[in-house]
Amino acid sequence: MHASIERHSRTAEGYLRWWAPVLAPASVRMIDRVGRLDPGLPGGRIRDVIDAGCGTGTATLEAARRWPSARLVGLDGAAGMLDVARREQDRLPGSARSRISYVQADAAAIPKPEATFDLVMTAFLLQLVPDRPAVLREFHRILKPGGILAICGWVKETVPFAPEFELEEALTEMGIVRPPKEVREGHYRTVRRAADELRSTGFRRVAPRADTLNHPWSIEDFISYRTSTRDLDLFESLEELTRRKTLDALRRRLNVLTPDQLVFRPHIVSIVARKA
Repeated sequence: MHASIERHSRTAEGYLRWWAPVLAPASVRMIDRVGRLDPGLPGGRIRDVIDAGCGTGTATLEAARRWPSARLVGLDGAAGMLDVARREQDRLPGSARSRISYVQADAAAIPKPEATFDLVMTAFLLQLVPDRPAVLREFHRILKPGGILAICGWVKETVPFAPEFELEEALTEMGIVRPPKEVREGHYRTVRRAADELRSTGFRRVAPRADTLNHPWSIEDFISYRTSTRDLDLFESLEELTRRKTLDALRRRLNVLTPDQLVFRPHIVSIVARKA
C-alpha cells in the first residue's frame, strides 16, 4: 500500500475531527457553484456524481443533501476513510443514504466505464497524486460528454503558515530529520497554471477562481492534529523523552504567536470545466 494511503487510512478519525472542518467551507462553495450550473448538464440535472478522494465524506454527504435525484459514488484509496464516511452517512435520511455507494480505488484507475458521470468533483486530492495529468485524463474518460469537472486545490504559498514554520523549527532544534517525501505533484504554482493543466488534458470552458480558506487554530488543537494525524508516523517514531521535549519546544514557540498568526488563510483555486 502507498505510504500516504496507509497513513490516511490509519488517521481517518483524526482527519474527521481536525482537518475535515478546515476544508469543508471550500467543498460547500464548490457544490454551490456546481449547483448553479445544473440546468446546463445533459438531461438538465445532476444525476450521476463521483467524489474522487472523498475522505470522510464531507462533499459526498453535502451533495446528497442538496441534490435529491443524484446517485453518488465516494471514491478513496484509504479504507479507513471510507469506513468513517459510511458511518457519517448514517446521519442522512434514508432516502439520501440509499443513493450513495463507495469504491476503494486509485483515482488514476477508476473502475467505472467510460462516460458514466455527469459530475466529477474532487477537493484537495490532486496535490497528493504522483501524476496529476493521468488522474485528470481518467476524470475526462469517466465523464459524459458535456459533463462537469469541479475541483478545489492548493496554490503554493510564498510565506509559510506560522505554526507550521515553528513546528519545523522545533524539529530542527531537536535534531529530528524528516524522512524523504513521497513523490507527488504538490501544490499548484499559480491559478493560471492550474487552469492550463485542465485545458491540456482535454477540458473546455475552464473557469478558475482564486479563493482562500480561513480557519482559526488553537495551540492545543494544532498540536493534537499534527501529532495524531498529519505527522502521526513521525511522532510515533520518536522515543518518549524526545517526543516530550519536541512537544515542549513546539508549545513554547507557538505560545509567542499572536492570535492572528494562528489563523490559517491558505490560497486555493476553485475550477469548473466541461468535457466537450
